[in-house]
Amino acid sequence: MKKKDIWISITVIAASALAFNVYWLRKGSIEIDAGGANAELQLHSNWLSEATVISGTEIAEIGARVHRPQRLSLSMKQDGQTWRIDSNGPWADLSEIRTKNNQTTTLRLGPPFLVKPSISKSGSLIAINYAIVGQAGEQYQNAARKNGRAVIAAELTIVDETGNVLDSGKFKYG
Repeated sequence: MKKKDIWISITVIAASALAFNVYWLRKGSIEIDAGGANAELQLHSNWLSEATVISGTEIAEIGARVHRPQRLSLSMKQDGQTWRIDSNGPWADLSEIRTKNNQTTTLRLGPPFLVKPSISKSGSLIAINYAIVGQAGEQYQNAARKNGRAVIAAELTIVDETGNVLDSGKFKYG
């Protein structure tokens, strides 16, 4: 009886090792189309696997499995200055990125951006905010960086249906 148990144990261990190797050896790749911006996307798939994919470089080869984004940073040069905007989610279409064995997954993210206003009212106070949304529906923080320094506030102009300016100002953070 002991020999039979030992052989069963060895068989189970060998099958597990083979399945584990097949799982880790399967590779897919990710390519980023960031609409002219430079993108750096940090991915996480499980407690053993993390990857960083950078646009404009060679196609990144990573494990063929489901990956979830952790952080996305986009940068672009304009008039000699570097602008950067970051995202920590929500991710919309990017929330689960599936890579398949020997196939390339192309991600379209970043610009052109959609700026969505959100308006809320509490008593006599009206709060106006906005969300910056990329091609895949990913949402960016409302604070951009210019040459490494935070841009203080975005400007706002409120117009009526006929185009008359009702009010203007800057967003205040905090």
